[in-house]
Amino acid sequence: MKKFTPFLWLAVLLAASAYAPFMRGYAARMTAPLTNPLTPPQKEALTSGFQPPSARFLHKVNTRYRARKKDALYPGFEIDILRHPNGNLVVAHDETELPYAVTLPDLLAVIKHPAGKTYWLDLKTPLTDEDLRYLQQVAQHFHISPERFMFEAAPGPTAERLKKYGFSLLLQIPDGFDEDGNDPLKRARLNAQLTESLQKYQPQAVAGSFGKYKYLQAYFPHTRKAIYYSSTKRPSLKKRYLAQEMQKDPTVVIFMLDEYNF
Repeated sequence: MKKFTPFLWLAVLLAASAYAPFMRGYAARMTAPLTNPLTPPQKEALTSGFQPPSARFLHKVNTRYRARKKDALYPGFEIDILRHPNGNLVVAHDETELPYAVTLPDLLAVIKHPAGKTYWLDLKTPLTDEDLRYLQQVAQHFHISPERFMFEAAPGPTAERLKKYGFSLLLQIPDGFDEDGNDPLKRARLNAQLTESLQKYQPQAVAGSFGKYKYLQAYFPHTRKAIYYSSTKRPSLKKRYLAQEMQKDPTVVIFMLDEYNF
């Protein structure tokens, strides 16, 4: 095995010392306001109600092991809710996780103080009135305020039911919200679509990926935002700095990443 020469070690140290400032600058540029918006920003903050006490959420807490291991580190957990072929709701992201899926009560049972945590529940299935009554019972059993169950849902019957039963709603923004093609008419339609949904559902926040953040920031600067970044298996200073930058924006009430990124 070849040994590093002093020059190679110096190059490695210089690269390492430059990496953190570069990523910090990258994060600042990526979260900087969108220049030249195509339409005026919305003046009114249309979200209302419960705001989570912390913006830091951990992605994909779908196993008892992960919930127990990360319990003390994160005040917020993101959990996926899927319907099992037997009709029951289970904690799973997709069908590949069904063989080892657990119920939401089974998952909450391993958390030391479940009533003190806030939950981003990413719905992979529509919810019925029977489902909502069941979830109310789960919240009551663990002494969790229904507001701390924050369900991500698209506009439609499920979103309407969530509000009726007193749960928090993270409203999904329209498809293509960040893809207006620099067309003012398309931009105006997208903005009008989101405005209509905000007026109808009055969610706790709008939910969107990091790539859509600049557009939400530009056109809905006063609306609460729940932002998530794509998952990864490798450490990433970039995402750490993005989280820090976004948490400077008081309207970003949730920023969700994997534990690999902190």
